Amino acid sequence: MKSFYVSCAILIFSHCSIFAQFLQKDEALEDLEMLRESIKTYNPALPHYHPEFDSLSTVEIQSVEGDSVLLFDYFTAVSRICALSNEGHFSIGNWSDTIHAGIPENRYAYLPVEVLLTQTGIYVAGDYSNEQSLNRGNKILSINGKSTRDILLSLRKVVPSDGHILTYADRSIETGFPWLYYFHIERPETFEIEYQNRNGVRDSTRISALLKSEQSVNYKKYLKQKESLSAVSDASFYELNYFDEYAVLKLPSFDWRRVEKHDVKAKKMYKKLFKELAERDVRNLIIDLRDNTGGRNEFADRMVPYILRIDKDDPFLKKTISWEGKEKTYKMPKASKFLFEGKLFVLVNGKTYSAGNTLARYLKEYGDAIIIGEETGTRYEGFAAGSKQAVTLPNSELVIGIPRYHIFFPKSDAQSTKNRGLMPDVKIDYGIEDRLAERDLEKEKAMTLINK
Repeated sequence: MKSFYVSCAILIFSHCSIFAQFLQKDEALEDLEMLRESIKTYNPALPHYHPEFDSLSTVEIQSVEGDSVLLFDYFTAVSRICALSNEGHFSIGNWSDTIHAGIPENRYAYLPVEVLLTQTGIYVAGDYSNEQSLNRGNKILSINGKSTRDILLSLRKVVPSDGHILTYADRSIETGFPWLYYFHIERPETFEIEYQNRNGVRDSTRISALLKSEQSVNYKKYLKQKESLSAVSDASFYELNYFDEYAVLKLPSFDWRRVEKHDVKAKKMYKKLFKELAERDVRNLIIDLRDNTGGRNEFADRMVPYILRIDKDDPFLKKTISWEGKEKTYKMPKASKFLFEGKLFVLVNGKTYSAGNTLARYLKEYGDAIIIGEETGTRYEGFAAGSKQAVTLPNSELVIGIPRYHIFFPKSDAQSTKNRGLMPDVKIDYGIEDRLAERDLEKEKAMTLINK
């Protein structure tokens, strides 16, 4: 995005070398009104999943006060309006725009702490500060007097996610907590952190905000980079491993860049995989879709012929309707001669999303699969995705990507929720000790079920 200048006063933060810009109130309101109308225009799923968007976004716009608006406060309003659409397939700016660029350009000093989120709170995953006073596993109780509960509630309101699903929002917050805190909560030079150690003892410490480059130095100095044991090598598109009683198929992503890099065709890939599974007479197959945030839809659709075991009268596999009203129906395929006839176990989490979630849904609806994990990140009955309409807000030049295709499925007998993700048959809850030990509770549960 090209750089821009706004009519503003300039506020200088000496420690962070930040130039915090302002928009005039009428400029901010013009942008926010345009954003609201653009979402109403391009998101065809809006009336189905959040008919209150118009009234709620109006309240958000009317809450803007003062003659000028700090750019970060403006960005929070933009993010909240996008989140009010109840759709996760939004892009809000990028790392080169005026709001974000200060992080990679080392102009913004922010919280030098990586976190883990569990149902019981926010914990330290890594301390990249100069002070080195926090330990991995410390439970953060408050930051500069704000409780982590209130901080989490505020951040959930600025992270777009489907319906009433918290798992996807929380995984996104966990990943981006330091800079989300900077953009949407506060931008102090120091942080007073109240915490509780793993023995239950409460204490507090003060650490300084650091630039990205400074945090990188501390990361290399104090921590060793770990590679997840469950990660699929970037040298392969998928990973299929065989064991005595089962096989594990890991599908980490259907992202178009990954598809093009490996030159993979979904139809050809699945035929090869399921032919091999049939030849080896595999009776238990674990399909790992955790952290698969989707991408190319054919990698969900093309598996259906190989898992189509439940006889249903569904009139179609799925339908799409564009923002212009163009409708496309995807027919139900026929079962393949390499249909998998063993037991299916599917591992999911909050980042099982979009086409990754669609595949998990197919496995539940048509493959009689046992779903293990947590609620997935995409609405079960349908969602807005596909290509995005890029809208440039005129005064900030912030680019917003708005999903413009409504993808929906036949009415389900397996799950009748509204505005919720795929609900697992076996729910897995990680405690902080599980996270610190990097246990794989979903895989452990699948193994228990197979052994029984």
